[in-house]
Formats: sequence, C-alpha cells, structure tokens
Amino acid sequence: MANLKLASSDIKQLLATYESKQRQLQFELEQTKRMIRNFKSALPNLEAAEAAQIASIAEATAVIEEVAIPAAAAPKKRGRKPRAASATTPAAAPRKTSGRKSKKDRSSGYRLSEYDLLVFKALEDTGTAMLTAEITDFVVANQGKDADAAKAQVMVVRSLQKLANRRDDIRKVSYDGRGRAYALPKWVNGKGELKRKHARKG
Repeated sequence: MANLKLASSDIKQLLATYESKQRQLQFELEQTKRMIRNFKSALPNLEAAEAAQIASIAEATAVIEEVAIPAAAAPKKRGRKPRAASATTPAAAPRKTSGRKSKKDRSSGYRLSEYDLLVFKALEDTGTAMLTAEITDFVVANQGKDADAAKAQVMVVRSLQKLANRRDDIRKVSYDGRGRAYALPKWVNGKGELKRKHARKG
C-alpha cells in the first residue's frame, strides 16, 4: 500500500473533526452526570413513598384481619337427653371451662424474629418515635453491606403490623405529618399521648 502524505489543510480538517467529536462527547458526559444526580436525589423520596404505601396496605390488612367473625352456632346433638341425677346417683362434677385467652396471653409464647428485635433496637437507640421508612433504614444499616433493602422493607412492615396490631408491644402515635409513627408503650402517657421527650425531632 502506497504511503499517503497529508497536507496541512487535511490535518486542519481532521483536527476540526476530532475537536467537534470531543465537544460532543463532553456534552453527552455532562448530560449523563446530570441525569445521575437527578436520579440519586429523587431516589430517597421515592423509596420513602413506596415504604409508606406498603405500610398503609399492611395496616389496612391488619384492620380487616382483626374484624371479629361471628362464630357459627354449635349443631344440636342427637339422641336421648341424659337422665337427671337421682338421690342415689352422684351428680356429675361441673365441667371446668377456661375463659378465652386475652391477646397478650395468645402472643406471649411467640418467639421474636430478627426483624422484631431490630425494630425494638431502632426505637431504643434513637429514643424517639419513628416512621416505617426510618426504621427500615436503621435495619438495613445494622445488617451491613449484604443487606437486602427490598426484603428488609417488607419484613419491617410485617413486624410493625404484628408488634403494634396483634401484640401491643409497640404503639402507634400521631405526629406532625401524614400517617402514624411508632413508639414504645412506656413513652405514652395515661391519655395515650406521646411524651414530649420522645417526640420526633423535625
């Protein structure tokens, strides 16, 4: 192949072409950086909104599950009625019936899960009422670099549903915002109001 020599005009034209491409690449790079910054800034709000939505669904489900379902009437027993106790036949001892167990009695034997314990730890370490998203962030941070944020979010919602709605181990409290926050029972006074020192900051 014959050697080709470039004239100065050819070199100038190539330089202009390469400089134009360089400017285009720099422009695309800046656009990409800007999009990455926008995505990163929008992500926390989106995750918090999704967590709040999941928590609302879980709370609604818990309310539905707690609605009392009337028990079906017991079927009548067939056959002859038992004879009445006579003077010579000792009366049968009255059958001992146990009352229905309270919610606390039914749940006292439940073993707390890893996420239940982390929910308690989040509240105790911060000392203030917390939102679902805040508790989820605490759990993910405590699980380390291998934490699955999506799984943690679902499990935290389940733990809150159980601890607040079924066991009364934590309490739902109002705060200056939408929805409810969660607090330890000892932080709530006799009127059901959150004590000031445990109120959310900001």
